[in-house]
Amino acid sequence: MVTVTTASPTAPSLFPLVSSCGADPSQDPVALGCLAKDFLPDSITFSWSNNKNASITEGIKKFPSVLNTAGTYTATTQLSVPASTAQATFYCTAAHPNGNKTIGIPPPCTGDPSMTIRPPAKDQFLEPNKTSTIICSVTDLCSPTATFTWLKDGVMVTSEIIVGSKTLISRLTVSESNWDAGHVYSCKVKSTNFSDMRNTSKPFECGCPEDGSTDIDVLVIPPNFADIYIRKSAILTCRVINMQSTEGLNVTWRRKDGKELKTSVAERKLQSNGRFSVDATASVCADEWERGDSYICKVAHPERIFPLETTLTKQPVTNSHAPSVYILPPPSEQLALRESATVTCLAKGFNPPDIFIKWLSNGEEVNDSEYFNTEPILESKEPPQYFTYSTLTINEQKWNGGNTYTCLVGHEKLPLQVTQRTVDKSTVYLDGFVDAEEEDFYNLWTTASTFIILFLLSLFYSTTVTLIKVK
Repeated sequence: MVTVTTASPTAPSLFPLVSSCGADPSQDPVALGCLAKDFLPDSITFSWSNNKNASITEGIKKFPSVLNTAGTYTATTQLSVPASTAQATFYCTAAHPNGNKTIGIPPPCTGDPSMTIRPPAKDQFLEPNKTSTIICSVTDLCSPTATFTWLKDGVMVTSEIIVGSKTLISRLTVSESNWDAGHVYSCKVKSTNFSDMRNTSKPFECGCPEDGSTDIDVLVIPPNFADIYIRKSAILTCRVINMQSTEGLNVTWRRKDGKELKTSVAERKLQSNGRFSVDATASVCADEWERGDSYICKVAHPERIFPLETTLTKQPVTNSHAPSVYILPPPSEQLALRESATVTCLAKGFNPPDIFIKWLSNGEEVNDSEYFNTEPILESKEPPQYFTYSTLTINEQKWNGGNTYTCLVGHEKLPLQVTQRTVDKSTVYLDGFVDAEEEDFYNLWTTASTFIILFLLSLFYSTTVTLIKVK
Protein backbone atom coordinates (compact mmCIF):
# COMPACT_ATOMS: atom_id res chain seq x y z
CA MET A 1 0.00 0.00 0.00
CA VAL A 2 1.37 3.41 -1.03
CA THR A 3 0.19 6.65 0.61
CA VAL A 4 0.61 9.92 -1.29
CA THR A 5 0.67 13.09 0.83
CA THR A 6 1.83 16.69 0.53
CA ALA A 7 2.77 16.90 4.26
CA SER A 8 6.43 17.41 5.17
CA PRO A 9 8.39 14.82 7.18
CA THR A 10 7.84 15.67 10.86
CA ALA A 11 8.86 14.30 14.25
CA PRO A 12 6.00 13.25 16.59
CA SER A 13 4.46 15.34 19.35
CA LEU A 14 3.98 13.31 22.55
CA PHE A 15 1.12 13.58 25.06
CA PRO A 16 0.52 11.62 28.31
CA LEU A 17 -2.61 9.53 28.77
CA VAL A 18 -3.56 8.97 32.43
CA SER A 19 -6.63 7.88 34.37
CA SER A 20 -9.20 10.56 35.06
CA CYS A 21 -9.57 12.07 38.52
CA GLY A 22 -11.53 9.82 40.82
CA ALA A 23 -10.44 6.56 39.20
CA ASP A 24 -10.91 3.39 41.21
CA PRO A 25 -7.86 3.16 43.53
CA SER A 26 -8.27 -0.64 43.73
CA GLN A 27 -7.59 -1.05 40.01
CA ASP A 28 -4.68 -3.48 39.45
CA PRO A 29 -2.78 -3.35 37.17
CA VAL A 30 -2.83 0.35 36.33
CA ALA A 31 -2.79 1.41 32.68
CA LEU A 32 -0.68 4.34 31.44
CA GLY A 33 -0.73 5.65 27.89
CA CYS A 34 1.40 7.68 25.50
CA LEU A 35 0.04 9.43 22.38
CA ALA A 36 2.25 10.36 19.41
CA LYS A 37 0.68 12.81 16.95
CA ASP A 38 1.36 14.42 13.59
CA PHE A 39 4.44 12.44 12.53
CA LEU A 40 5.60 11.52 9.05
CA PRO A 41 6.72 9.08 7.69
CA ASP A 42 4.81 6.22 9.32
CA SER A 43 7.83 4.80 11.09
CA ILE A 44 7.84 5.00 14.90
CA THR A 45 9.12 2.83 17.73
CA PHE A 46 7.99 3.20 21.36
CA SER A 47 9.94 2.26 24.49
CA TRP A 48 9.26 2.67 28.23
CA SER A 49 11.44 3.27 31.28
CA ASN A 50 10.88 3.90 34.98
CA ASN A 51 11.98 6.83 37.16
CA LYS A 52 15.37 5.14 37.67
CA ASN A 53 15.94 5.07 33.89
CA ALA A 54 15.62 1.29 33.82
CA SER A 55 14.11 -0.09 30.65
CA ILE A 56 10.70 -1.81 30.84
CA THR A 57 9.96 -4.72 28.52
CA GLU A 58 6.78 -6.26 29.95
CA GLY A 59 3.19 -5.05 29.90
CA ILE A 60 3.62 -2.93 26.75
CA LYS A 61 1.10 -2.69 23.92
CA LYS A 62 1.46 -0.73 20.66
CA PHE A 63 -1.62 0.09 18.65
CA PRO A 64 -1.57 0.51 14.83
CA SER A 65 -0.92 4.04 13.58
CA VAL A 66 -3.78 5.99 12.00
CA LEU A 67 -3.58 8.35 9.00
CA ASN A 68 -4.92 11.83 9.77
CA THR A 69 -6.77 14.10 7.33
CA ALA A 70 -3.69 16.37 7.24
CA GLY A 71 -1.61 13.52 5.80
CA THR A 72 0.32 12.76 9.02
CA TYR A 73 0.01 9.83 11.43
CA THR A 74 -1.07 9.22 15.04
CA ALA A 75 -0.08 6.21 17.17
CA THR A 76 -0.60 5.10 20.77
CA THR A 77 1.21 2.83 23.20
CA GLN A 78 0.04 1.50 26.58
CA LEU A 79 1.95 0.34 29.65
CA SER A 80 0.39 -1.80 32.39
CA VAL A 81 2.13 -1.68 35.77
CA PRO A 82 1.27 -3.17 39.19
CA ALA A 83 -0.73 -0.81 41.42
CA SER A 84 1.99 -1.09 44.07
CA THR A 85 4.47 0.68 41.75
CA ALA A 86 2.06 2.98 39.92
CA GLN A 87 2.60 6.01 42.18
CA ALA A 88 5.74 7.03 40.33
CA THR A 89 6.57 8.75 37.06
CA PHE A 90 7.18 6.56 33.99
CA TYR A 91 8.78 7.73 30.75
CA CYS A 92 7.67 7.09 27.20
CA THR A 93 10.15 7.49 24.32
CA ALA A 94 9.19 7.63 20.64
CA ALA A 95 12.00 6.96 18.14
CA HIS A 96 11.39 8.48 14.69
CA PRO A 97 13.58 9.18 11.61
CA ASN A 98 13.02 12.93 12.09
CA GLY A 99 13.81 13.04 15.82
CA ASN A 100 13.27 11.20 19.08
CA LYS A 101 10.94 12.50 21.80
CA THR A 102 10.51 11.54 25.50
CA ILE A 103 7.73 12.48 27.90
CA GLY A 104 7.06 11.73 31.56
CA ILE A 105 3.74 10.09 32.46
CA PRO A 106 2.63 11.19 35.96
CA PRO A 107 1.00 8.75 38.39
CA PRO A 108 -2.72 8.19 37.77
CA CYS A 109 -5.12 10.27 39.79
CA THR A 110 -6.79 7.95 42.29
CA GLY A 111 -7.15 10.25 45.29
CA ASP A 112 -10.14 12.16 46.54
CA PRO A 113 -9.17 15.88 46.83
CA SER A 114 -9.73 17.40 50.26
CA MET A 115 -9.75 21.11 51.10
CA THR A 116 -9.52 22.77 54.51
CA ILE A 117 -9.21 26.29 55.88
CA ARG A 118 -7.61 27.04 59.26
CA PRO A 119 -8.40 30.28 61.13
CA PRO A 120 -5.60 32.50 62.44
CA ALA A 121 -3.85 31.46 65.64
CA LYS A 122 -4.81 33.79 68.51
CA ASP A 123 -1.32 33.83 70.02
CA GLN A 124 0.09 35.39 66.84
CA PHE A 125 -2.05 38.47 67.48
CA LEU A 126 -0.01 39.02 70.64
CA GLU A 127 3.08 39.80 68.54
CA PRO A 128 3.98 43.50 68.05
CA ASN A 129 2.59 43.62 64.48
CA LYS A 130 -0.84 42.37 65.66
CA THR A 131 -1.27 40.03 62.67
CA SER A 132 -1.91 36.33 62.19
CA THR A 133 -2.26 33.88 59.29
CA ILE A 134 -5.19 32.03 57.77
CA ILE A 135 -4.06 28.79 56.08
CA CYS A 136 -5.90 27.18 53.17
CA SER A 137 -4.75 23.74 51.99
CA VAL A 138 -5.83 21.13 49.45
CA THR A 139 -4.53 17.56 49.19
CA ASP A 140 -4.66 14.69 46.69
CA LEU A 141 -5.20 16.85 43.63
CA CYS A 142 -5.02 15.32 40.18
CA SER A 143 -2.80 18.18 39.07
CA PRO A 144 0.41 19.35 40.78
CA THR A 145 -0.71 22.95 40.37
CA ALA A 146 -3.76 24.91 41.47
CA THR A 147 -4.98 28.49 41.51
CA PHE A 148 -5.72 30.01 44.93
CA THR A 149 -7.91 33.11 45.22
CA TRP A 150 -8.57 34.90 48.50
CA LEU A 151 -11.60 37.14 49.12
CA LYS A 152 -12.40 39.50 51.98
CA ASP A 153 -16.16 40.03 52.15
CA GLY A 154 -16.29 39.04 48.48
CA VAL A 155 -13.45 41.35 47.35
CA MET A 156 -10.18 39.84 46.08
CA VAL A 157 -7.06 40.27 48.21
CA THR A 158 -3.44 39.16 47.72
CA SER A 159 -1.93 36.09 49.41
CA GLU A 160 1.10 33.80 49.56
CA ILE A 161 1.14 30.39 47.86
CA ILE A 162 3.33 27.46 48.90
CA VAL A 163 3.67 24.56 46.47
CA GLY A 164 4.13 21.09 47.95
CA SER A 165 4.39 17.59 46.51
CA LYS A 166 0.94 16.32 47.52
CA THR A 167 -0.44 19.23 49.52
CA LEU A 168 -0.83 22.76 48.17
CA ILE A 169 -1.03 25.54 50.74
CA SER A 170 -1.91 29.22 50.55
CA ARG A 171 -1.54 31.68 53.42
CA LEU A 172 -3.28 35.01 54.01
CA THR A 173 -2.10 37.50 56.65
CA VAL A 174 -4.87 39.37 58.50
CA SER A 175 -4.78 42.07 61.14
CA GLU A 176 -6.34 41.60 64.56
CA SER A 177 -8.67 44.56 64.01
CA ASN A 178 -10.04 43.10 60.75
CA TRP A 179 -10.49 39.65 62.30
CA ASP A 180 -12.28 41.10 65.36
CA ALA A 181 -14.55 43.16 63.05
CA GLY A 182 -16.10 39.91 61.78
CA HIS A 183 -15.00 40.12 58.12
CA VAL A 184 -15.59 36.94 56.10
CA TYR A 185 -12.46 35.50 54.44
CA SER A 186 -12.91 33.05 51.54
CA CYS A 187 -10.35 30.76 49.93
CA LYS A 188 -11.16 29.53 46.40
CA VAL A 189 -9.17 26.73 44.79
CA LYS A 190 -9.35 25.80 41.13
CA SER A 191 -7.41 22.96 39.54
CA THR A 192 -7.87 20.19 37.01
CA ASN A 193 -11.22 18.52 37.75
CA PHE A 194 -11.46 20.29 41.12
CA SER A 195 -13.02 23.56 42.25
CA ASP A 196 -14.15 24.47 45.76
CA MET A 197 -14.30 27.28 48.31
CA ARG A 198 -14.07 27.52 52.11
CA ASN A 199 -14.90 30.45 54.39
CA THR A 200 -13.89 31.57 57.85
CA SER A 201 -14.61 34.50 60.14
CA LYS A 202 -14.42 35.19 63.86
CA PRO A 203 -18.22 34.91 64.41
CA PHE A 204 -18.26 31.63 62.51
CA GLU A 205 -15.29 30.09 64.33
CA CYS A 206 -16.55 31.06 67.79
CA GLY A 207 -20.03 29.73 66.99
CA CYS A 208 -21.71 33.11 67.34
CA PRO A 209 -22.56 34.41 63.84
CA GLU A 210 -24.06 37.87 63.53
CA ASP A 211 -27.52 36.54 62.74
CA GLY A 212 -27.48 34.47 65.95
CA SER A 213 -28.03 31.11 64.21
CA THR A 214 -25.54 28.27 64.01
CA ASP A 215 -27.58 25.19 63.10
CA ILE A 216 -28.65 24.06 59.66
CA ASP A 217 -32.22 25.15 59.05
CA VAL A 218 -34.80 24.87 56.27
CA LEU A 219 -37.09 27.60 54.91
CA VAL A 220 -39.90 26.81 52.49
CA ILE A 221 -40.87 29.66 50.15
CA PRO A 222 -44.24 29.63 48.35
CA PRO A 223 -44.52 30.43 44.64
CA ASN A 224 -45.19 34.03 43.61
CA PHE A 225 -48.24 35.04 41.60
CA ALA A 226 -46.19 36.16 38.59
CA ASP A 227 -44.85 32.62 38.06
CA ILE A 228 -48.30 31.11 38.50
CA TYR A 229 -49.91 33.50 35.98
CA ILE A 230 -47.14 33.60 33.37
CA ARG A 231 -45.85 30.01 33.52
CA LYS A 232 -49.14 28.39 34.58
CA SER A 233 -47.11 26.48 37.15
CA ALA A 234 -46.15 26.93 40.79
CA ILE A 235 -42.45 26.93 41.76
CA LEU A 236 -41.82 25.53 45.27
CA THR A 237 -38.55 26.64 46.89
CA CYS A 238 -36.76 24.88 49.74
CA ARG A 239 -33.88 26.98 51.12
CA VAL A 240 -31.25 25.22 53.27
CA ILE A 241 -29.21 27.69 55.32
CA ASN A 242 -26.25 27.78 57.73
CA MET A 243 -24.25 24.95 56.16
CA GLN A 244 -20.53 24.86 56.82
CA SER A 245 -20.17 22.71 53.73
CA THR A 246 -22.57 21.51 51.01
CA GLU A 247 -20.85 18.15 50.63
CA GLY A 248 -23.30 15.31 51.20
CA LEU A 249 -26.37 17.58 50.96
CA ASN A 250 -29.47 15.88 49.61
CA VAL A 251 -32.76 17.74 49.08
CA THR A 252 -35.99 16.25 47.71
CA TRP A 253 -39.54 17.52 47.24
CA ARG A 254 -42.47 15.10 47.43
CA ARG A 255 -46.25 15.20 47.51
CA LYS A 256 -48.13 14.38 50.68
CA ASP A 257 -48.94 10.93 49.24
CA GLY A 258 -45.19 10.19 49.04
CA LYS A 259 -44.70 10.64 45.28
CA GLU A 260 -41.38 12.41 44.66
CA LEU A 261 -41.14 15.53 42.50
CA LYS A 262 -38.28 16.39 40.17
CA THR A 263 -36.02 18.60 42.30
CA SER A 264 -33.44 21.06 40.94
CA VAL A 265 -30.64 22.18 43.26
CA ALA A 266 -29.05 25.58 42.52
CA GLU A 267 -25.47 26.71 43.14
CA ARG A 268 -24.62 27.42 46.76
CA LYS A 269 -24.49 31.03 48.01
CA LEU A 270 -22.28 32.58 50.67
CA GLN A 271 -24.08 33.98 53.71
CA SER A 272 -22.87 36.93 55.77
CA ASN A 273 -21.89 34.57 58.62
CA GLY A 274 -19.47 32.62 56.41
CA ARG A 275 -21.77 29.64 55.90
CA PHE A 276 -23.63 28.53 52.78
CA SER A 277 -27.23 28.41 51.63
CA VAL A 278 -28.74 26.38 48.78
CA ASP A 279 -32.11 26.63 47.03
CA ALA A 280 -33.87 23.48 45.80
CA THR A 281 -36.95 23.95 43.62
CA ALA A 282 -39.74 21.83 42.21
CA SER A 283 -42.58 22.72 39.83
CA VAL A 284 -46.22 21.67 40.27
CA CYS A 285 -49.44 22.50 38.44
CA ALA A 286 -50.93 25.86 39.37
CA ASP A 287 -54.37 24.27 39.92
CA GLU A 288 -52.93 21.80 42.44
CA TRP A 289 -51.30 24.61 44.40
CA GLU A 290 -54.42 26.78 44.31
CA ARG A 291 -56.66 24.01 45.67
CA GLY A 292 -54.42 23.61 48.74
CA ASP A 293 -52.36 20.48 48.08
CA SER A 294 -49.48 19.91 50.52
CA TYR A 295 -45.82 19.35 49.58
CA ILE A 296 -42.92 18.22 51.77
CA CYS A 297 -39.26 19.21 51.51
CA LYS A 298 -36.82 16.68 52.97
CA VAL A 299 -33.22 17.71 53.70
CA ALA A 300 -30.44 15.26 54.61
CA HIS A 301 -26.95 16.51 55.53
CA PRO A 302 -23.95 14.90 57.26
CA GLU A 303 -24.10 17.59 59.98
CA ARG A 304 -27.63 16.46 60.90
CA ILE A 305 -28.29 13.17 62.69
CA PHE A 306 -31.86 13.06 61.39
CA PRO A 307 -33.26 14.56 58.17
CA LEU A 308 -35.32 17.76 58.33
CA GLU A 309 -38.82 17.80 56.84
CA THR A 310 -40.95 20.92 56.26
CA THR A 311 -44.44 21.11 54.71
CA LEU A 312 -45.61 23.84 52.33
CA THR A 313 -49.29 24.56 51.61
CA LYS A 314 -51.06 27.61 50.26
CA GLN A 315 -52.45 29.59 53.19
CA PRO A 316 -56.01 30.95 52.87
CA VAL A 317 -56.31 34.77 52.88
CA THR A 318 -59.16 36.57 54.61
CA ASN A 319 -60.34 40.07 53.62
CA SER A 320 -58.93 39.61 50.12
CA HIS A 321 -59.48 42.46 47.68
CA ALA A 322 -58.54 43.27 44.08
CA PRO A 323 -56.37 46.34 43.41
CA SER A 324 -57.56 49.63 41.95
CA VAL A 325 -55.17 50.63 39.17
CA TYR A 326 -54.35 54.17 38.00
CA ILE A 327 -51.87 55.39 35.39
CA LEU A 328 -50.36 58.87 35.65
CA PRO A 329 -48.74 60.79 32.74
CA PRO A 330 -45.43 62.65 33.03
CA PRO A 331 -45.76 65.95 34.96
CA SER A 332 -45.59 69.12 32.87
CA GLU A 333 -42.68 70.38 35.01
CA GLN A 334 -40.59 67.39 33.93
CA LEU A 335 -41.57 67.72 30.27
CA ALA A 336 -40.59 71.39 30.35
CA LEU A 337 -36.97 70.31 30.92
CA ARG A 338 -37.10 68.37 27.59
CA GLU A 339 -34.92 65.57 29.02
CA SER A 340 -37.12 62.64 30.09
CA ALA A 341 -40.70 61.60 30.76
CA THR A 342 -41.78 59.39 33.67
CA VAL A 343 -45.04 57.42 33.51
CA THR A 344 -46.33 56.07 36.83
CA CYS A 345 -48.65 53.13 37.52
CA LEU A 346 -50.33 52.96 40.93
CA ALA A 347 -52.07 49.87 42.33
CA LYS A 348 -53.76 50.26 45.73
CA GLY A 349 -56.24 48.67 48.10
CA PHE A 350 -55.28 45.03 47.41
CA ASN A 351 -54.80 41.91 49.55
CA PRO A 352 -52.95 39.49 49.56
CA PRO A 353 -49.79 41.50 48.84
CA ASP A 354 -48.53 39.18 46.08
CA ILE A 355 -48.82 41.23 42.85
CA PHE A 356 -46.87 41.86 39.67
CA ILE A 357 -46.57 44.91 37.40
CA LYS A 358 -45.15 44.89 33.86
CA TRP A 359 -44.93 47.57 31.18
CA LEU A 360 -45.67 47.39 27.45
CA SER A 361 -44.57 49.91 24.82
CA ASN A 362 -46.74 49.90 21.70
CA GLY A 363 -47.85 46.40 22.72
CA GLU A 364 -44.30 45.02 23.15
CA GLU A 365 -43.05 44.02 26.59
CA VAL A 366 -40.50 46.40 28.12
CA ASN A 367 -37.38 44.89 29.71
CA ASP A 368 -37.77 44.89 33.49
CA SER A 369 -34.43 46.70 33.86
CA GLU A 370 -36.05 49.82 32.35
CA TYR A 371 -38.63 50.34 35.09
CA PHE A 372 -38.75 50.30 38.88
CA ASN A 373 -41.34 48.50 41.04
CA THR A 374 -41.70 49.08 44.76
CA GLU A 375 -42.44 46.27 47.20
CA PRO A 376 -46.07 46.17 48.41
CA ILE A 377 -46.56 48.63 51.29
CA LEU A 378 -49.22 48.30 53.99
CA GLU A 379 -51.67 51.23 53.74
CA SER A 380 -54.27 50.03 56.24
CA LYS A 381 -54.28 47.36 58.95
CA GLU A 382 -58.03 46.79 59.40
CA PRO A 383 -58.80 45.40 56.93
CA PRO A 384 -55.26 44.77 55.67
CA GLN A 385 -54.70 46.47 52.32
CA TYR A 386 -51.55 47.25 50.37
CA PHE A 387 -50.37 49.62 47.67
CA THR A 388 -47.46 49.65 45.24
CA TYR A 389 -46.35 51.68 42.27
CA SER A 390 -44.12 51.35 39.22
CA THR A 391 -42.29 54.09 37.32
CA LEU A 392 -41.18 53.89 33.68
CA THR A 393 -38.81 56.62 32.51
CA ILE A 394 -38.40 57.25 28.78
CA ASN A 395 -36.79 60.04 26.79
CA GLU A 396 -38.91 63.07 25.91
CA GLN A 397 -38.75 62.35 22.16
CA LYS A 398 -40.42 58.95 22.57
CA TRP A 399 -43.24 60.51 24.59
CA ASN A 400 -43.81 63.29 22.07
CA GLY A 401 -43.58 60.74 19.24
CA GLY A 402 -47.00 59.35 20.15
CA ASN A 403 -45.89 55.98 21.54
CA THR A 404 -48.38 54.23 23.82
CA TYR A 405 -47.41 52.84 27.24
CA THR A 406 -49.44 50.17 29.00
CA CYS A 407 -49.24 49.16 32.65
CA LEU A 408 -50.12 45.47 33.10
CA VAL A 409 -51.12 44.49 36.64
CA GLY A 410 -51.64 40.91 37.81
CA HIS A 411 -53.39 39.87 41.04
CA GLU A 412 -55.29 36.73 42.00
CA LYS A 413 -58.45 38.68 42.93
CA LEU A 414 -58.84 40.54 39.63
CA PRO A 415 -61.74 39.21 37.49
CA LEU A 416 -59.36 37.80 34.86
CA GLN A 417 -56.32 37.89 37.21
CA VAL A 418 -54.90 40.74 35.13
CA THR A 419 -55.88 44.26 34.12
CA GLN A 420 -54.19 47.06 32.20
CA ARG A 421 -54.18 50.83 31.77
CA THR A 422 -52.77 52.68 28.75
CA VAL A 423 -51.55 56.24 28.30
CA ASP A 424 -50.00 58.31 25.53
CA LYS A 425 -49.64 61.98 24.64
CA SER A 426 -53.00 62.22 22.84
CA THR A 427 -55.07 60.57 25.57
CA VAL A 428 -53.49 62.86 28.14
CA TYR A 429 -54.63 65.92 26.14
CA LEU A 430 -58.13 64.55 25.68
CA ASP A 431 -58.38 63.89 29.41
CA GLY A 432 -57.67 67.55 30.14
CA PHE A 433 -53.89 67.44 30.50
CA VAL A 434 -51.81 69.86 28.47
CA ASP A 435 -48.08 69.28 28.07
CA ALA A 436 -45.53 72.03 28.43
CA GLU A 437 -44.99 72.39 24.67
CA GLU A 438 -48.66 73.25 24.03
CA GLU A 439 -49.29 75.29 27.17
CA ASP A 440 -48.54 78.72 25.59
CA PHE A 441 -50.69 77.93 22.56
CA TYR A 442 -53.52 76.78 24.81
CA ASN A 443 -53.41 80.04 26.82
CA LEU A 444 -53.28 82.12 23.63
CA TRP A 445 -56.25 80.31 22.16
CA THR A 446 -58.25 80.81 25.38
CA THR A 447 -57.59 84.57 25.30
CA ALA A 448 -58.41 84.83 21.58
CA SER A 449 -61.62 82.86 21.88
CA THR A 450 -62.77 85.06 24.76
CA PHE A 451 -62.10 88.19 22.68
CA ILE A 452 -64.04 86.80 19.72
CA ILE A 453 -67.04 85.92 21.88
CA LEU A 454 -67.06 89.42 23.42
CA PHE A 455 -66.78 91.01 19.95
CA LEU A 456 -69.73 88.98 18.64
CA LEU A 457 -71.84 89.88 21.67
CA SER A 458 -71.04 93.56 21.19
CA LEU A 459 -71.89 93.40 17.50
CA PHE A 460 -75.17 91.64 18.24
CA TYR A 461 -76.04 94.27 20.87
CA SER A 462 -75.33 97.18 18.46
CA THR A 463 -77.40 95.67 15.70
CA THR A 464 -80.36 95.11 18.01
CA VAL A 465 -80.30 98.71 19.31
CA THR A 466 -80.15 100.12 15.76
CA LEU A 467 -83.15 98.08 14.64
CA ILE A 468 -85.20 99.28 17.62
CA LYS A 469 -84.41 102.94 16.85
CA VAL A 470 -85.37 102.55 13.17
CA LYS A 471 -88.75 101.17 14.16
